Amino acid sequence: TYISKFKSSMASTAHKTEEEKKEYFDSPEVLDQKVTMLAKMIKESKHFIAFTGAGISTSAGIPDYRSGIHTVLPTGPGAWEKLATGSKDKKKFVRKQMSSAVPTLTHMTFVKLMEEGYLKFLISQNVDGMHRKSGISPDKLAEVHGNTNVEKCQKCKKEYMRDYRVRNAEKVFDHKTGRKCTVPACQGDLCDSIINFGENLPKRELELGFLHGGKADLCLAMGSSLRVTPAADMPSATAEHGGKLVIVNLQATPLDKSAALLIHGMCDDVMKLLMSKLELVVPPFKLKRRVKIVLASEDKPKSKQVLRVEGIDSDGTPYTLFTKVELALGKTSLSSAKEPFTFSLPVGDPSKEVTVTLHFQGHYQEPPASILVPLEGLKEKTYYLEFEPTKAGAKAWEKIVPLPKQQNFIV
Repeated sequence: TYISKFKSSMASTAHKTEEEKKEYFDSPEVLDQKVTMLAKMIKESKHFIAFTGAGISTSAGIPDYRSGIHTVLPTGPGAWEKLATGSKDKKKFVRKQMSSAVPTLTHMTFVKLMEEGYLKFLISQNVDGMHRKSGISPDKLAEVHGNTNVEKCQKCKKEYMRDYRVRNAEKVFDHKTGRKCTVPACQGDLCDSIINFGENLPKRELELGFLHGGKADLCLAMGSSLRVTPAADMPSATAEHGGKLVIVNLQATPLDKSAALLIHGMCDDVMKLLMSKLELVVPPFKLKRRVKIVLASEDKPKSKQVLRVEGIDSDGTPYTLFTKVELALGKTSLSSAKEPFTFSLPVGDPSKEVTVTLHFQGHYQEPPASILVPLEGLKEKTYYLEFEPTKAGAKAWEKIVPLPKQQNFIV
């Protein structure tokens, strides 16, 4: 079958020798010295970029691909290693679904480094969507192997974000999700964005990856075996063009000989130490949501008004966030559990405001959120919401604010 052949192909990419699987650790003293050097490089850099692999997400409970059977990682052996060895180890490993995994200290460090102006661009091989979820702006991110939450229209190329895994095809190279583009004149088939072995990388990500790889004077490659090309050629381009390549990984990589600095340590340990050297504080992960509310008049009759509620990402990309939306307008209550969330408002209702209650997917036990929306003069308004799932006792959205029009997509 397609699946068995694919698994066999993936198993063949696992490390073959014990030397390849061997994990190295710098002593605390050496680690401190190396991170001090890294901090200096970052401060002196003009165009610092990062390249990330599955190793940065293991502390979130998402397994990597090539860690050996005897790895120290709490997630256990990598996916391809398990296939290659037929491992059925019953030891309990720490593993989470991608949809509910919390971005790690490393993810949040990259967010802060970008906010502070140090990090100019981020290239990731990961499909878990954690960088975008953590707060990295989509225009400063190239997810070269796709994102499990993103699907795109084959015809018009419009992108859609979903707060769930979009891939549902049974055949490896079948990417259709069964959903359709919502652009009226298009209605094209939507396809998941995952790149499998043997498939071409998307044009934008490929071009941006090599553009920044060649432009960077410093590239920090973290948690990657640096064996999968052409992605691994991007950090290699930094070294080839005279920039400094710093590799943080437990196992040896093919690019070690090109590196200006090799750091052997757990990603979160390295980043915690780095932030201390830079005198910066790692921000907590906050679930950030945006909802756009549009009020328009129907052509027939013109007196009838329709309210539309939709989730959007930071760049305005449509984002499926809600399982249900409820409206309370005077004595009228309306509810919808299916996109698009559109509501015909009662003709002649004197109410000057409407309460919109949003029900989310609940991956982080986020509660419903109610927004009191003024109707007078309303055409289009975006609201920004924040929830900190790891905060003790968190039971409510800590921030629900309207955004100025010019800031609809920047928070």
